[in-house]
Amino acid sequence: MGNFSSRIISVLAMLAMAGNIVAVTLNEAKQLYLDGDYESALPVFKKALASKPRDGSLNQWVGVCLMRTGHADEAEQYLKKAQSRGIAEAPRYLAELAFNNYSFNEAGEYFENYDKALLKAKKTMSDEAAGLQRKITLAKQMFDGVEKITIIDSVSVDRESFFKAYRLSPESGSLNTTEVLPSGAKYADETVVYMPESKELMMWAALDSANNYELVQSAKMIGGKWERPHSLGSSLNFGGGDSNYPFLMSDGVTLYFANNGDGSIGGYDIFLTRRDDDNGYLNPQNIGMPFNSPYDDYMLAIDEINGIGWWATDRNQIEDSITIYKFIPSELRANYPSDAPDLASKARIDNYRDTWAPGADYTSLLEQIEETSQVAKTKNADFYFAMPGGKIYRYWDDFSNNQARNLMENYLDAVTKLNTDKRRLAVLRKKYAGGDTRLTSDILDLELSIEKDRLEIKRLSNAVVMAEK
Repeated sequence: MGNFSSRIISVLAMLAMAGNIVAVTLNEAKQLYLDGDYESALPVFKKALASKPRDGSLNQWVGVCLMRTGHADEAEQYLKKAQSRGIAEAPRYLAELAFNNYSFNEAGEYFENYDKALLKAKKTMSDEAAGLQRKITLAKQMFDGVEKITIIDSVSVDRESFFKAYRLSPESGSLNTTEVLPSGAKYADETVVYMPESKELMMWAALDSANNYELVQSAKMIGGKWERPHSLGSSLNFGGGDSNYPFLMSDGVTLYFANNGDGSIGGYDIFLTRRDDDNGYLNPQNIGMPFNSPYDDYMLAIDEINGIGWWATDRNQIEDSITIYKFIPSELRANYPSDAPDLASKARIDNYRDTWAPGADYTSLLEQIEETSQVAKTKNADFYFAMPGGKIYRYWDDFSNNQARNLMENYLDAVTKLNTDKRRLAVLRKKYAGGDTRLTSDILDLELSIEKDRLEIKRLSNAVVMAEK
């Protein structure tokens, strides 16, 4: 009996020793916290806080760990407790919570308290905190101009191949993997290669001398070889960030891309620039909300044939997936009133159907997009024309009526004129922005002409359909 008791005691002692080996001390948890392993540090901090609920530092550590592990709502109470206990860093993290929830004025107020706390503690602001302050200031400016857009659908897709969800018509170009690049071409991780319909140009991201992503391009030369890739210009690599995910509009002038430098409020934000034949690309402009958010937003592409745009975002924080929004692009920007009570909801896109007009139904448009994706896989078509019922005419032989065939020629001429006028307008606007105010009358005349072009295209489209019926 004595030997059995001795063995039990020995086993218990060994188990106790094993428990001490794997147990994480508070000091070790602090190091895990500093190393960014918040998930491992959290249970240790929670256990310590249970015995010292008024401890300001423990409340902050628990709050930050909860925030960093996706429990923002639960984190706030601990960070507020830490702030009330005089922890200097607590207002900074409360500012981050408010920022991520689109409460930008509140975030600014927390940051003012953070500045005061640092001054009192005679501490300097970290680069990370200074970056958050810059983002809050920029976001407050953006929030005064949230654009009205109509989002017709959203879909969650695998992050690695997200661009395959973009159903572009052939005329709008294609999005490709790096497998299409010329042999030996260098490229950045997770980039997408854009090619126009002609397939004689490629745009993608590659590493520059500072190991940042920069946009590069290569054109096909006579004989079928590709020129050596070259940078699209330093103006697109601003603020020390990465530039990626290029999409060139069919006018050959307007470029959308993503950048995560000083002009961004999230990771990646979407930017717009236009090419100046004399000086490369102009300084990019952040396209604002709701396209951009405190998270990653990128790869905006527009199909002018179907009148549909796409962009990718991880704002919904779905593990290993991202959200693709499909929207109807607008020729002229219109913003929500800055005092709209649901402005934050519109900017976050809490429910994309809230952007729909009353009674709107976009089923046929979504079906047309799917039909376009099938058309793109077939041989080159003469044109793409949507008929009632979702059918797409692609060849002259698809018409059974001669009058409809003749009207189709007029329709295509009108589309060509519209595209020509749009390209010319882009050039005039660029020159006007450069200071040539004499072009005001020409721009207004061309805008009126474009509106007439659109009406004529709509009239001819209806005439084609009626004649074919």
